[in-house]
Amino acid sequence: MRDYIKVKDSHALLRDQGSNAIVNESKYEYENYMRLKRQREKETDRVSNLESEIDGLKSDVGEIKDLLKSFIEKLG
Repeated sequence: MRDYIKVKDSHALLRDQGSNAIVNESKYEYENYMRLKRQREKETDRVSNLESEIDGLKSDVGEIKDLLKSFIEKLG
């Protein structure tokens, strides 16, 4: 078993004396961190999807412009 010592001024942080790593023993804080991480990932995915949709719309508008130009050339 590892030896841990409390980190000064913290109720949930411990220092692993073997590796000198900081460990959070609070399940609530861990769950809160994971919830926030999932929210950030969802937001990043949402932004990526919106960017893809915008790129698709730009392409569609470009095609429509080209069709209109060719139609006008045929009329003129």
